Amino acid sequence: MRSFFPEYYPNLVRLYRSLGIKIHDADNTLACFDVAVPAADASSQSSRDYPSKPAVQEPYLSSRSYKVGSGHTITLPDLPPFSIFNPVPFGRRVLAYYRIAKDYIRILIVSKEFMSKGRMMDVGKHPIEWGNGRYITLREFLEAGGYSHDFAAFFVPLFACVCTCSFERVMEYPACVVLEYVARCMPFGRMQFVSSGVQEVTEKLSRNLDTIHYNTTIEHIAEVDKTMDDSHADIKGGVVAIDSHGVRRTFDHVIFATQANQAAATLAGYKARSLPRPYIATQGSDSDELSDGSKEGSYHTDPETDSELMSDVVEGLISPSHPYYHQIKTLLKVPYERTQVVCHTDTSFLPKNPAHWRLLNIAKATNADILASPLKRLSQELEQEMMMRSRKARAPRSTIFSVKPASSLRPKSVHRKSSQNRLKAQFAPSNTSSTASLATPSTASQSHNSAMATHIMNRTIRKLGETTKFLQTTNPIFPPRPETVIASAWFERAVVNPQSVKAVDELQLQMEQQTARWISRNGQHSSDDQDQRQSHSQSQNPVPTSDRVWFVGSYAYPGIPLLEGCVVSAVQLMERIVAAEPALQLAASASASADSFLKRDEPMRNRRRERREATVTGGSASTQQQENGKAGQATRPTPSAVYFRTAWKDALEDGRRWDERQQPSGTVWTRWVSNVYAELGWMLCMYALAIVKWWVVLAIESFGGDSRHWALT
Repeated sequence: MRSFFPEYYPNLVRLYRSLGIKIHDADNTLACFDVAVPAADASSQSSRDYPSKPAVQEPYLSSRSYKVGSGHTITLPDLPPFSIFNPVPFGRRVLAYYRIAKDYIRILIVSKEFMSKGRMMDVGKHPIEWGNGRYITLREFLEAGGYSHDFAAFFVPLFACVCTCSFERVMEYPACVVLEYVARCMPFGRMQFVSSGVQEVTEKLSRNLDTIHYNTTIEHIAEVDKTMDDSHADIKGGVVAIDSHGVRRTFDHVIFATQANQAAATLAGYKARSLPRPYIATQGSDSDELSDGSKEGSYHTDPETDSELMSDVVEGLISPSHPYYHQIKTLLKVPYERTQVVCHTDTSFLPKNPAHWRLLNIAKATNADILASPLKRLSQELEQEMMMRSRKARAPRSTIFSVKPASSLRPKSVHRKSSQNRLKAQFAPSNTSSTASLATPSTASQSHNSAMATHIMNRTIRKLGETTKFLQTTNPIFPPRPETVIASAWFERAVVNPQSVKAVDELQLQMEQQTARWISRNGQHSSDDQDQRQSHSQSQNPVPTSDRVWFVGSYAYPGIPLLEGCVVSAVQLMERIVAAEPALQLAASASASADSFLKRDEPMRNRRRERREATVTGGSASTQQQENGKAGQATRPTPSAVYFRTAWKDALEDGRRWDERQQPSGTVWTRWVSNVYAELGWMLCMYALAIVKWWVVLAIESFGGDSRHWALT
C-alpha cells in the first residue's frame, strides 16, 4: 500500500516533493484481533492447508483518530462501552491497556535515550557488552526486558507487518533496527500516502530516461570478448549485459537495482527462480481450472513444495576464480521471505461489527507463538510429530495388493524451510562434479505464525467511494471467497538478522574499495603526460569487470529494508560512480536543473559526508585509545555503526535546511516550530483536547449513541 512515515523516510519525502508528487496524511487507526484456527488446521504443517472455517474474533486492541484543529488528528485507544451490570469486559480492557501503555512508554524512553546518545547498537545489552559489536535480537530484548504478553501481542504483529515477514523472522531482527524505527516514528509520527498512487511516481521518475527496454530480462553479465565482435575492439574492460533474447549490450557500468538473491543468480549465470503464478480462485469443487485460465492442482499454490517451481536445478559450481565470486558470496548472505498480497472485497477478513473496522486491521492466529520461542516451537513440532505418527499407526496398512503412491505415503515435513536455505551456490573448486541448487526463500504467507494485515483502501483512495469495500490483504491466513478476489501476487522481502547486517557492511565496503581503486587508477593517469598516458593505457590491464558492477536497493542500506534504503543507496552509488569516473561528467551540477532533487540535496549530501568521515575518524581514534598501544591498526566503524550514530541527526538537520530553502522568509517561525520544547508543548495541548473528545465518545457509546461525529474510524 506504499504507506510511509516521513520521520523514517526523509530522503524519500524530499524526492517526492522535488518531483511535485502530492502526499497526504492518513488516519493512524488500527485494530488487532485474533482468528480462531480449528485444531485440525492448526496441527497441519502444509502451507496448502488453510483454516476451513475461520472465526474472526472481536479486536483485543483498537484505536481511533480525533480531530484537534485544522489538519491535526490524534490517535487514542478505544475502550469498550461501560456497563454497570457487566463491568468485567471494561475492566479487562483497561487493565490490558495499562500494561500496554506502561511497556510502550518504557520502550519509547529506552529507544529515544539510546538514539540520542548515539548508542543504538548497544540497546538492550548489559553495559559490560557495550561496544563489542554483538547484535542482540528483538526476542532477546523483549524477554530480557520483561515486557508483558499484552504489549507483545500488539508490538510484534505490528512490526511483522512493517517488515512483511513471519514472527520467527521479525524476532530475529536486531533490536537496534526495530527500536530505531520506534524512536524516529513514535509517538507523534503521521502515516502518509501518495495521493495519486505509485503510477505517478514511476512516470515522473522515468520521464528523463531516453531508452527503456520493456519485457527484457538480463540473464547474464560478462566481460567484453573482443574476439566475438570487432565493434568492441576499442573497449577495455567493458561489461556486456546479455538479455533473454540473446541481445548483447555493452556498458561502462552495470547497476543491479534488484533483490540480492536475483543479482547473485544473474552474476553466477543462473536463471533466477520465478515467483509462483498468482492465483485467482477455483471455479468449483469439481474443476481444477482457475478463473484466470491456468491449470492448478488446487486453490492454494505452495511456493515451497510446488514441483514446477522447484525444478530449476543449477548444474556446476562457482569457483573462487569467478570474477564476481566475492560479490556473490556477500549477496547470498541476505535472506528473503516470500509473501502474498491479495486485493479483494471479502469483508470476512474484518471484525464482524463494522464499527470496529479500521484503516489497518492486523490479525493473527489464536495459537500463534508471538515470540517464536525456539524451545516452544521445538516442543510443538515434537507434539505434532507424535500426533502424525499416531494417525499413521491407526490408519489401515497397505498390502502388496493395495499399494499407494509414494507421495501419499510420505509424511509431510515438520519443519518449515528456513530463510537460510535460500538461493545458495556452493563455493568450491570447479573440478568438483557435484551440483548446487537454488533453494527457495521461506514463506510467510499461508502460515499460522505470521500477522495478516488488511488495509481498507477506501480510507486512503477517496475516489473508490464507500459502497464497496476494497481490501488489500498481506500474508492471508485463510483465502478470500473466490468471487471476491480481484488480483493476487507474490513478492519477496529481505529480512534482517545479525548475519545480514554484516553482509550489508561487507557489500558497502566492497563498493568503497571499488571506488578507491578507480580513484587510484585515475590518479596514475593524471600524473602522466599525454605520450606517457597513451603508452600507459596500451600496456595497462583493463579495469576488472567486477569493479564495474554495483548494487542498490532496500537491502543495501542499514535499517529496515524499505523505500528509504532504495533512495539513499542510489544516491550514494551515484556519488561513487561520479568519483570513479569524473570524465563522464555525471555530477548533478553538470546536467540537473536547479530545482531537481540531486541539485537541491547536494549541500546536505556534502554535510552528511563530512559527518560520516568525522564519525569514522573519531571512532577509529577512540578504538585505538582503548587498545592502549596494542599492535595493529584501529578498527574502522562499520557503515551500520555510522548509520545508527548519525542517521537521525542527518534527518533532523536536513529537514530543517530543506524547510528553510522552501520558505526563506519564515526562518524564525520554522526554527521556533522545530524547537523540541515548543513541539512537545503543542502536542501535549492537542492530546489534552483529544482526551476530552475521547471521554465524550466513551460516554456516548456507553448509552448506545452514535459517536461518528466525534471520532474518525
